[in-house]
Amino acid sequence: MEWENWQLWIAAALILLICEVFVPGFVLACLGVGALGGALAALLGASFAMQLTATAIASLIAFIFLRPLALRFGFSGPETATGVEALIDKKARVSSAFDLQTGLGRCKIDGDDWRSELDNKASDYPPVGTMVRIVRVESNTLIVQPIPDS
Repeated sequence: MEWENWQLWIAAALILLICEVFVPGFVLACLGVGALGGALAALLGASFAMQLTATAIASLIAFIFLRPLALRFGFSGPETATGVEALIDKKARVSSAFDLQTGLGRCKIDGDDWRSELDNKASDYPPVGTMVRIVRVESNTLIVQPIPDS
């Protein structure tokens, strides 16, 4: 079986579009769109040089117009915090009283009991069972602030 040029361009486009799944950024997909332009030129009977030109122009148009749209609407957005960054601004319950001298205690969040330290701006020590807000995480210690009226 002998492949025609337009079939090779379609195969290249499909391979590039499939590879886009593994490489973020919508770059390979733009090249795949360019390959579709080459396939269209081949179907219309253009020479190989014109097919390459059509591929380059279609890829350039895809990079200029399609890629920014795809990145804005489908591939980017607010990043989801993971790990300890996801704990910031969450509420935790005091599980062990804070020591008056060291400012250290323990708080429970999402079923995990963490070593906790009161933020240096905090003036009162929250009793066991009250809620505190996590300000930041330093190593394995939650830095917390009491929540008024909790």
